[in-house]
Amino acid sequence: MGTAKWLRSLTLALVLLVVACTAVQPIRYYALTPVSQESPVGETDKVIGVAPIALPDYLDRNGIVTRTSPNELTVAENSNWIEPLDLQMRRVVARNLALLLGTDLVFILPQQRLLPLDYTVEIAVERFDIEMGEAVPDAEAVPELTVFEGRWTLFRRESLDVLKTAPIRITVPVEGPATFEKRTAAMSEAVARLSRTIATALAQAPKPAA
Repeated sequence: MGTAKWLRSLTLALVLLVVACTAVQPIRYYALTPVSQESPVGETDKVIGVAPIALPDYLDRNGIVTRTSPNELTVAENSNWIEPLDLQMRRVVARNLALLLGTDLVFILPQQRLLPLDYTVEIAVERFDIEMGEAVPDAEAVPELTVFEGRWTLFRRESLDVLKTAPIRITVPVEGPATFEKRTAAMSEAVARLSRTIATALAQAPKPAA
């Protein structure tokens, strides 16, 4: 191979390498957020623990999951959760309950166990993803929906006696252009709605006898 041809091949290889490197998108990180300005459902002096969240395996990953059809899911390569989803959800639910009940006696289990518990909240998630809708004529974007399904249970004391259990079925539309910021905001709203339901049950629950 002649020197000129070799140099052209090397130059082309370097150009392709630069293009490939510049095409790599940086990873962006997202978090669930607690409620900001929610009307409290009541005040309580009950001591409340939020147990670890049970997640299905398909959500136990870094990338945020979208559902393009009933049988097809996509895991984002460059849009990741900032920390494990179960830990985020547990922390956000605990913060929401504290704000909605006007108390600082809500603890994240098992890390925090400062006082004997009056009630324990357990959440089992079956689905928590973004559902892609069908394209609508003349619409600027394909509609998307956060879908949150599972079951929550409220135990007296530390998982000794069930006070209430109910299924979770919450949907929240993704507003505006479907960015991951808007998607995670809708997911945060879904967690906020569940938190309000649980807070209402806790506000109405009697304080367990000593």
